Amino acid sequence: MSKILRISLIVLLAISAFICVLFYVGGENMIGQPRFTNLYILWAYALTGLAVGFTIIFPVIQMISNPKNAKKSLLGVLALAAVVVVSYALASGELLGIIDPELIHYDVPSTLKYAGMMLNSIYVLAALAIITMVYSEVSKIFK
Repeated sequence: MSKILRISLIVLLAISAFICVLFYVGGENMIGQPRFTNLYILWAYALTGLAVGFTIIFPVIQMISNPKNAKKSLLGVLALAAVVVVSYALASGELLGIIDPELIHYDVPSTLKYAGMMLNSIYVLAALAIITMVYSEVSKIFK
């Protein structure tokens, strides 16, 4: 299994490197943009899809094979859901009053509420990460 995974990762890295070289060296089209921009973006979508798929599939397999640890995983998911719900409740949908006609479609309460929720959740999760790192290092000092 380890050998198959290593070979798969090397193949993905080689394809990524090749597409990156094409993007930077492949020249430009008629309007001055790199020729292989669409290929680059599609490859990024494919890698993102793989990452999301494996992120969802492997924990489910782990929960099925080891149900005792499933409780801990579900508590983590519930905590994340609680952060998102609280962030949504704290977000404001107040209109910005954008006058520019090209940007007016962003001045919608639901879009603003969603953006506020994302920002609030990022702030909370970043603060939790920093607190966890500091706690981890400080607790090592006292052990």
